[in-house]
Amino acid sequence: MGFLFSKDYCLINMKNTSSFFLYTIFLSAIGAQEYDISECINIALDRKGTLVSAGLDVESAYQGVLGSYSGMLPSLNLSTSGGRTKYPVQETIIPDLVNLEIDTIKSGESSYMSAGLSINQTIYNGGRSVNAVKQAKVNLDIAKLRQRNSKIEVIQNVTRSYYGLLQAQQLLDVAEKNLGLSGKQVDLVQKKFDLGAVRKTDLLKANVSMGQAKVELLNRKTVLENSRRQLFNDMGMMDFGQSIIAKYSDWVPVSVPTSAETLTLLKEKNPNILIQLAAIETGKIQLKMAKGMRSPSAFASVDYSANGDNSDELKESLKDDWRLGMNMSINFPLYSGNSLSTAQQQAELSKRKSENDYLTFLNDLRVQVELIRKSIMNFSEIIPINQDVVASAEEDLKLVQERYSIGSATILEVLDAQVSLIRSNSTLINTIHDARIQEMSLKALLGILDLEYQTKEE
Repeated sequence: MGFLFSKDYCLINMKNTSSFFLYTIFLSAIGAQEYDISECINIALDRKGTLVSAGLDVESAYQGVLGSYSGMLPSLNLSTSGGRTKYPVQETIIPDLVNLEIDTIKSGESSYMSAGLSINQTIYNGGRSVNAVKQAKVNLDIAKLRQRNSKIEVIQNVTRSYYGLLQAQQLLDVAEKNLGLSGKQVDLVQKKFDLGAVRKTDLLKANVSMGQAKVELLNRKTVLENSRRQLFNDMGMMDFGQSIIAKYSDWVPVSVPTSAETLTLLKEKNPNILIQLAAIETGKIQLKMAKGMRSPSAFASVDYSANGDNSDELKESLKDDWRLGMNMSINFPLYSGNSLSTAQQQAELSKRKSENDYLTFLNDLRVQVELIRKSIMNFSEIIPINQDVVASAEEDLKLVQERYSIGSATILEVLDAQVSLIRSNSTLINTIHDARIQEMSLKALLGILDLEYQTKEE
C-alpha cells in the first residue's frame, strides 16, 4: 500500500509574523520560488487560525477532565464568624441579702466569635461521579478528533489549490507551445504565399489559428493568477503579489488498497467515524448515569467547631472546649414524579440513535470509498493511454508539417493535427490532476491524510 503513505516532509516552517514578512520580501526579491506540496502543507499547518481554535477546544476539554474528578474527592471548608451587638443600656438590680446591699449590672453590648472546619465526602452516588470522569475523557477524545478534522480540511484545501496551480502552470505551457507552433506555421505559410505556392486562404486560416492561440494564452494566464491567489489563501498567507511555482513531478501509478483494507482503515482512522463511536460511548455513559439516579446515595461529613465571646476565648475553646461531629446520610430516591424513568428512557433512545447513525454513516463512507477506489483504478488505465495518444499526436503533427512543406498536405491537415496535439496534452494534464485529487480524497476518507504531518501542538 505504497500510495497510502508516500509524501515528502516539510522543509520550511514559517514560525511568526516577522519571519513571514521577511519571507514575502525574499520571494519578491528573488522572483518565483519552487515549492513541493509538503512544504506548502506544512506552512499552512503552521499558520491557519482554524487549527489554533481547535487546539483551544482540546485544552478546554482537558481542563474538563481535571474538573470531573472533583466529584470523587472530598471537599474541605473552613468557616469563621464574629459579631457584636449593641442595644440600649439596661440596669439589672441584684439584691445582696448577705451584706444588705444592692448591686446593679449595666449592659449595652454583647459579642461572639466562632470557627469551624468541615470535611464532606461522597461515598456512593450510583456511579455518577465515576461516569462523569468517563464522559469528560470521551469529550476530550472528541475534541482531539475534531482537531484532526480541522487539520485534514487544511491539508485537503492546500492539496487542491496546489495541484490546481500545477495544472494551471502546465496548461499555460501548452498554450505557450501552441502559440509558438501557430507563429511558426504563419511564418511558413507567409513565405509560401509570397512565393505563390499557396492560396491566401491558407494564410488566413493560419492567422486565425494564431489569434485563437493568443486568446487561449491570455485565459490561461488569468487562471494561473487565480490559482496562485487561492494557494496563498489556503496556506494562510497574505497575498502581496509574490510568485510561487508548484514543483513539477511525474505521475506515478499508486497501489490501491482492497475493499477489506479500506473498511479497516475507515473504522480505525477516520475521525468522523471515531466521533460516531464516541457518541455511542457517550450514550452508554448517559444511560448508566440515568440508571444511577435510581440508586441510593451515601454522604459523610466531619465537623470541628468552637465558640467564644472574643478572640482569646475562641482560642481557648479551640484547645479545650471544641466540638467534633460526624455525620452519615443515605438518600433513597422513592418517587420523583416519573422524571427518573423518563431520563432513563431518553438515554436509551439516544444510545440507540447513536448506534444507528454510526452504521448509516459507515455505510455511506464505504460507498464513497469504493467509488473513489474504482475511479483511481480507472485512472491507472486511462492515463497511460493518454500518454500514448500525446506521443502519437506529436509524431502525427511532425509528419503533416513535413508533408505540408513539400506541398503534399493541406493547411487544414496541419491545423487539425496541431489542435489534436493540444487537446491530447490538455486531456492528459487534466486527467492526471483529477487522479491526484482522487488519491487525496481517498486518503482523507481513510483518515490517513494527516498522519504524515505534525503540528506544533503535537
